[in-house]
Amino acid sequence: MYPELFRIGDFVISSFGVMVAIAFLAAYWVSSLEFNRKGLDEKLLGNIFVAAMVGGIVGAKILYLFENVPVSEVMRNPFSHLFSRGGLTFYGGFFGGAILVCIVTLRSKTSLWTVMDCLAPSIALGHSIGRIGCLLVGDDYGVPSDVPWAMAFPNGLPPTTERVHPTQIYEAILLGIVFFILWKVRKRNMPDGWLFSLCLILAGIERFLVEFIRATTPSPIPGLSLAQLIALGLIIVGVIKLIQTISSKVDMAKRH
Repeated sequence: MYPELFRIGDFVISSFGVMVAIAFLAAYWVSSLEFNRKGLDEKLLGNIFVAAMVGGIVGAKILYLFENVPVSEVMRNPFSHLFSRGGLTFYGGFFGGAILVCIVTLRSKTSLWTVMDCLAPSIALGHSIGRIGCLLVGDDYGVPSDVPWAMAFPNGLPPTTERVHPTQIYEAILLGIVFFILWKVRKRNMPDGWLFSLCLILAGIERFLVEFIRATTPSPIPGLSLAQLIALGLIIVGVIKLIQTISSKVDMAKRH
């Protein structure tokens, strides 16, 4: 674990913060390649990524607090919780960022599904890099395990001296594979929205499976976590949209 890269007095540069910054920069670069390929305005991409950063970080913190901290405790000392080390939840960031990205895109009169297809590979890549930050800070680890590569996080969030599944590594690898798949198939001649739908399906399956060995927030449904319910919802949305795009492709082929 390397939660702090260096400290000057009270000023700390955290490994997690650095990895989040790298994740956004890598995602921006990958998205810019797709924006250029599709002839979209790169100024719009800049606005989208500002929206994604603001909405993503705020949404990630809000969902984390909702899952882990009583409302009364947050109200007593809101700034302490809002600016605490760690405590970011991916799905909160995903939805928070998605809302602002949708608003910015729709205001620009650009096709939302075209933009989302351009962003799809970068979402998987950024998430993969972000999970490395979780590993360095000791957050989002798994359940106790005796596998040879199990790790302890004595200074983690929360701390554990028991050896656990390093699910951060599992997700970094799996999401890297999702990025590779999306990047390889992105040039297929399909209606707008298909690549983002595929991203939702693959990333949703990855998260649903990893959750079985993660220390996570339970849901009202026994045996399933809250993240698994969200993942199932995203998979369903992705499947429905993908079926629509395939049907649209078939109809277009019949007309010709």
